[in-house]
Order: sequence, then structure tokens, then C-alpha cells
Amino acid sequence: GTPREWQASPANVAHLKKMLVQFIAMATGGPQKYEGRDMKSAHSGMRISGAEFDALAADLQASLRSLGVPEREQSELVAIVASTRGDIVAP
Repeated sequence: GTPREWQASPANVAHLKKMLVQFIAMATGGPQKYEGRDMKSAHSGMRISGAEFDALAADLQASLRSLGVPEREQSELVAIVASTRGDIVAP
């Protein structure tokens, strides 16, 4: 219900996956370069709630668990993602 409401088209889903992989790789010290916009401008006007942000974090953690990523690395990545909350969640 916002002018920037995200549509789950095949192209948008592919772009989201690409940007998410790039961001995670860059944020965890990998060689991949993040080519997206900063978190604040990329999510501005989307009215993302705290509950929606928490749901994404929970999905990420469930994926990491299912892939057998050790708890320490899971915690590190979740902390990195949590650090973006202020730029993503609408006030």
C-alpha cells in the first residue's frame, strides 16, 4: 500500500537475491563487491516494519541452520544484518 511497494516479479526476485548475496558476501569480508544503493535510500518509502525486518532475519537464520552453518558464524551474520535495522525499518 505504498508508492514503493515491492512486487515479487521474477525480475525483482532475481535482483533481490543478487543484492542480498552481494551484501552478505561484502559484509562478511568476502571478495564480492556490493553494487547496490545504501540501505537507507534502497528501502526509503517502503514502510518496512520491525516485524517484517525480524521475519527476514528469522528466515535468514533458519536458512543458515538448514545449511549447517556453525552457530558462531550465524550469530556474526545476524549481528551484521541487525546493524542495518535503523536504515531499513520505518520510524
